Amino acid sequence: MTKDLFYKIEGSGTPVLLIHGFTGSHKSFQKVSSFLSSQFKVITVDMIGHGQSMNYESKNYTFDKSINDLNKILDSLSIKKINLIGYSLGGRLAMQFALKNIAKLSSLIICSASYGIEKKEDRENRVLSDKKIVTMLENKPIETFVKYWKNLDIWDSEKNLSVERRNKINKIRLSQNKIGLALNLSYQGQGKQEFIGNKLKKIKTKSLIMYGSNDSKYKEMSKEITKEIQNSKLLMVPNSGHNIILENPIFVAQEIKKFVLGEINGS
Repeated sequence: MTKDLFYKIEGSGTPVLLIHGFTGSHKSFQKVSSFLSSQFKVITVDMIGHGQSMNYESKNYTFDKSINDLNKILDSLSIKKINLIGYSLGGRLAMQFALKNIAKLSSLIICSASYGIEKKEDRENRVLSDKKIVTMLENKPIETFVKYWKNLDIWDSEKNLSVERRNKINKIRLSQNKIGLALNLSYQGQGKQEFIGNKLKKIKTKSLIMYGSNDSKYKEMSKEITKEIQNSKLLMVPNSGHNIILENPIFVAQEIKKFVLGEINGS
């Protein structure tokens, strides 16, 4: 473990690194990592401000610092090449990692992620919108935020999950440090992220882009990402909305396994 981020290792073999989304943790990948660990060395991480990677210094919440933290983990484990999987915020981080560390990637797998907001005015409006959530996190109990967050339209399909599965998602969200979430959203929200849609052509690594069947917004974004990354494949995850890693984890894990092993995408 580095002093910067908590991470967990399961299994052995070809390494894969899984990056969770906002309000998640390494536990968000529990079913995915359990499936993959029979074949791979699976590294799950708590990104800054989440889970066991709490940090109160705002200077540590930049995208560059998070990318550096991921590199520290790989270096500490003497891993030269990695299969990188990122979900939502983790997918945004994974694409940025790929642009800066292309030689370190064996494959790139993006789940329900955005390449950023193109227009400056739209980014500024998103920052203003996120500031309202940050204020809630700073001034209200974590329970108030989670109740608000889970009722956003993007999570509608989670209502179709079993009570057990919904409770698991809720437990992960409630376990977060609300100041960590506020800092993360302040510095890594989509309004703060550089638009990278026009840079994705630089990624030559074989890539798999996944989205949920009921996630119309990210379906279109995923199509655009696939157009920009030359050596990429687009895949719809059935019976899922945005949160594909928790709504249909075994399907996602099976596709990751096939892709990393070269059983799809013609390699």
